[in-house]
Amino acid sequence: MTPQQKAFEAALRERLAERGRALLSANQRVVAELVAVRAQILTLLASQPADWQQWQLTQILDQVTTLLAGATGRAATVADGALRELWLQGEDVVDKPLAAAGLNVEMQLPLLDTQVLTSLRRFTELRLKDVGTEAARKIGNQLSLVTVGASTPFAAMQAVQRLLGTESPQRAATIVRTEVGRAFALATNQRQEQAVALVPGLQKQWRRSGKIHSRWNHDAIDGQVVDVGKPFIVPTDSGPVKMMHPHDPTAPIEEVINCGCLSLPYMKSWQVMTPGAKPFSQLELQRDGRKAALDQAAKRRGMRQS
Repeated sequence: MTPQQKAFEAALRERLAERGRALLSANQRVVAELVAVRAQILTLLASQPADWQQWQLTQILDQVTTLLAGATGRAATVADGALRELWLQGEDVVDKPLAAAGLNVEMQLPLLDTQVLTSLRRFTELRLKDVGTEAARKIGNQLSLVTVGASTPFAAMQAVQRLLGTESPQRAATIVRTEVGRAFALATNQRQEQAVALVPGLQKQWRRSGKIHSRWNHDAIDGQVVDVGKPFIVPTDSGPVKMMHPHDPTAPIEEVINCGCLSLPYMKSWQVMTPGAKPFSQLELQRDGRKAALDQAAKRRGMRQS
């Protein structure tokens, strides 16, 4: 491996580490907003009269709705910042490694078309606000049961704890992971398409997420290399699916939600650290039997390193 190629890989690792930190921070901050509002709503319910017949349902629901709207609004602001940050990082994951290898294309390429990013920002905001709307509806149902004597205040508070302790934060985190990851992928793909004219031989390579319980078919194509303008071929139970990159908006939704895979710049003429599929970690092999079977099958075909 030449010094230029080593520099390329080092810069690529740096960019991916930066991406990982940004994603983790956004997820943690969004979940924290919903955890905080749970405490506020439980405090509100605990302050109500012990006699359920004295509960003022409309007034309580108005306060709950206001609290949830504030929390999901703040979560949407966090997500919006992450979308814009990951969009720039998606561009940098092409520009910076190529520059480290002596291929300075950044100043020669046009700005990315941000129309897609603008739509993605609005879509993500609406989806996160919908998390609050849905939570308010479910909480309203529980409180209505209390006010007609069909449930107890204690049972309602337990339901709120479950809803805002797991269901709503998980849904919000899924939205952020999916859409912020999509912003990175779309920017990377657009930049690769721009750069290929200046970097003859530039291709793209599918890289799996490395999650313990990931999609078997995304693991199966780890290391697949195609020309920048061509799609990856993803096997599925219902037949192969063409995807220009992970998080491709045209792909079936089941191939996109919570996906952590990447499309990275690749040069066939270079010797790289891992030319094909990345070896599974021992933890992956121990905890996911599908990975162990896939690993052995790939090794028999010479498609995965030992």
